[in-house]
Amino acid sequence: MSKKAIVIDGNSLIYRVFYATYQQLDYYKKNNLPPANAIRLVASIILKLLNENQYDYALFALDSHKKTFRTEQFEDYKAGRKPMPEELLSQLEDIKNIVSAIGLNIEAIPGIEADDIIGSYCKIMNDSDIDVTIFTSDRDMLQLVSPKTSVSFFVKGISVRDLYTEQNFCQKFMGLKPCQIPDFKGISGDSSDNLTGVKGIGPKTAVSLLQKYGSLDDIYNHINDLNETQAKKFNECKDHAKLCKSLATIRLDILNNRSINEFLTKNFNVEEFEKIITYYKLDSLRNLLK
Repeated sequence: MSKKAIVIDGNSLIYRVFYATYQQLDYYKKNNLPPANAIRLVASIILKLLNENQYDYALFALDSHKKTFRTEQFEDYKAGRKPMPEELLSQLEDIKNIVSAIGLNIEAIPGIEADDIIGSYCKIMNDSDIDVTIFTSDRDMLQLVSPKTSVSFFVKGISVRDLYTEQNFCQKFMGLKPCQIPDFKGISGDSSDNLTGVKGIGPKTAVSLLQKYGSLDDIYNHINDLNETQAKKFNECKDHAKLCKSLATIRLDILNNRSINEFLTKNFNVEEFEKIITYYKLDSLRNLLK
């Protein structure tokens, strides 16, 4: 039986569950209790995922909240994003503690985004012939879909998910291949990361051009084949488009010096788990244990 690995986009999940249960913060304030809405739901989701499948390797990837190499390349990268709310920041340490107690390894590397940790984790797992499932709500992760990596995408709340595989990817993503996602962002941009791409070229045109030429570089190699308006827009934004593609490309080499055995699923730490759920009165989580 082939081995399986799971990786959870920690930042994506933490923010998603926090805002999905934001109204619960009033309850904690009225009762003078420390907020625990994100702790409860993160733990609940992970327990449910581990009840659905048994994984040999497990990772919970996080941003380090330090300046990244992308910000050094482009000062306005992700500019305008609000800092983590205090009500969520206060829960972060015990989110990590309960995730670790459940048995997942946690990885955060200064200067490196969680995306690159996830991509590199998938690379070392795939190189060892291990299938990986990524759980996220970040579309950047779709570029990692491969014969041995799938993406389970949170669509509605946290209960409805959409699975992207190599077999269904083109059908689900406008006829493009996973490797074309950075090219697509280089052209159409990505407002969530403050990347503008080629100004005046929208997603539909980007898809059409990539279907015809294959990549951003090949579009520039055939720039004289474009109509006058398109060619002008691409020429005006050439350097920035290529920068946007580079910034949107997930690195795969961050964990090259690491052994896959460092990511083996750990034993469940009952003592730590009980300590956290007792402190926050999260007794309902016991119902999810197997």
